[in-house]
Amino acid sequence: MLAPMTELGPGGLDGLNPRDPGIRLLARVIGEAGISPARLLLVHSGALPGLAGGATRLILDVRERTGARDDCIADIGRSDPDAPLPFGAARFDAAVVWPRAHLGKDFSEACLALGALGLEPGGQLLCAARKQKGGKSLAKRMRALLGEDAVEVVARERGYHLYRGTRGPSFDRALADELSTRSYLIHDEILGPLELQTRPGVFSRRALDGGTRALVQVAAAMLDHGREAGHPAPRRVLDLCAGVGPLALWAAARLDHAEVYAVESNLRACALIRANATANELGDRVEVFEHDGLPTLPEPVELALVNPPTHADSETLARLLDLRPVLAAGGQALFVVSRPDRALRILSELGAELDGGERDGYFIIQARWR
Repeated sequence: MLAPMTELGPGGLDGLNPRDPGIRLLARVIGEAGISPARLLLVHSGALPGLAGGATRLILDVRERTGARDDCIADIGRSDPDAPLPFGAARFDAAVVWPRAHLGKDFSEACLALGALGLEPGGQLLCAARKQKGGKSLAKRMRALLGEDAVEVVARERGYHLYRGTRGPSFDRALADELSTRSYLIHDEILGPLELQTRPGVFSRRALDGGTRALVQVAAAMLDHGREAGHPAPRRVLDLCAGVGPLALWAAARLDHAEVYAVESNLRACALIRANATANELGDRVEVFEHDGLPTLPEPVELALVNPPTHADSETLARLLDLRPVLAAGGQALFVVSRPDRALRILSELGAELDGGERDGYFIIQARWR
């Protein structure tokens, strides 16, 4: 499951809008300080407008590589304090954090911790946030990381405060390691014995989301009905917008001879799917595709399970619902959607035969193309 993607303008992927006042404030302060891009770490902030490329930039999504002028590094998360930092042994004069509020406070705090860990002694950690929407809390966390007297407000603009901290003798390395290695485990009876590790920065990181649970229940009933009717079990299954892999791993565990293709654009989630597949002894039958939308698959699939992003625009949703290029003859797809009218209209325009209904507050659509 992709995190909700919001297009806010040119370059505005996932909230990374160069016209955002906080991003512009960070760009201005970095530009005035004359910090070389080669000495700059962008911790999930996106590119800074008006500045030369060449910074080291941590990214979560494959789409962030498109047109990037900086050295993009996939941040798949750290498993423990001894694990290497995503940027290796490199250290920087400044690290920039622009919180992605929709990914949660734990992700923002991990970004601050990574930024602090990446600084040379005397380096600056900069964070732009709205004072009334988490800025105070993040400033408090910066002070815990760097020292009470090491953080100050250096600029204000349109409700944003720019906090600047300096890495000095008060830097709390143990806290930075703790914040940057947080992880969670999902156990849910609907998934049987499967255990899923998650981290901040992925969809539904603390528990199985209700839409996925409803989709599993419908898919399980459909497979049971097919078996009772003497229909062959699906041999190849697609999980599109796979998140950390609950649907893909459930399908692989339920269909013990099936190949499962898990497609996800969040690079951290992709790494977790692979790790979760291996940990649950399913790694040899789950193939992960780091891709936005439908990739070219090795073989057509008989069953597709799709939990698209809730806030996808109509164009994006149409791309995700049109599974004709990958479905085998007679194959079917199950979608869970929050706005059924829109999805039903799109699927009808695509020529799908439709069935479905509401389950536990979610609308499950069954689609088939002849």
